[in-house]
Amino acid sequence: MKRRIARGFTLVELAIVLVIFTLVVTGVLRGQELINSAKARHIIDQKSSIQTAYLGFSNRYQLMSGDLTAAQASFVGSGVVASTTSGSVVSGDGRIDINSESVLVFQNLTATSFLSCASCMSVTGNAAATTGNSPINSYSQSLQFGTVAASATGVYWYDKLTTAMPDRNVLTTGSKVTAAILQQVDQKADDGVPYTGLFRQSTSDGADTTANCAGMTVPGVVANTWTSTGNANCAGAWLF
Repeated sequence: MKRRIARGFTLVELAIVLVIFTLVVTGVLRGQELINSAKARHIIDQKSSIQTAYLGFSNRYQLMSGDLTAAQASFVGSGVVASTTSGSVVSGDGRIDINSESVLVFQNLTATSFLSCASCMSVTGNAAATTGNSPINSYSQSLQFGTVAASATGVYWYDKLTTAMPDRNVLTTGSKVTAAILQQVDQKADDGVPYTGLFRQSTSDGADTTANCAGMTVPGVVANTWTSTGNANCAGAWLF
């Protein structure tokens, strides 16, 4: 009876397997890189379209969308919804309350055809931003727009100083964005630093309030870098 001789892989076969494995891994990594790049580009494009719409509305009507009085809304027409004075919120005061007038910004821009946002037209008055009445990001989280000041312990936008900065109109990216993608956004469209320039770290929209997104552990002590392996629930804010 002939004995069966066990035969292993030759060096050539092993080399071929390794080459195929390398190609597969490289392809997967490259695919993920392209996906992340596309998500970063979407955040930038979304900001650009909203900023263009906001400036277009302001230039045409010489008014601030989201902060219209009833008389101003009547002047603009097109079904724009006016803001309502209530408590600290005053319609027509030149400030956009991010907690109740943000939705009106997007409604006003959509009603006047400066922005395309079907869900934004469901707004009938001052309200909190939700996925059903505001633009959303790639992670199905709502964006917000408003007039707010910075803080070293930040909510809507951080500053590297320990003192509060002047109010600015800001657009948040919405939460659930990874720090790595926010870093790409910052590098592509701003200075790459989360506490300076026109793109900042934000802890708005329920985003992580710890240092997992941008390495800040103590107010005023700034690492000046996005966290490369940080939390997946981060947010950014554009300064207008």
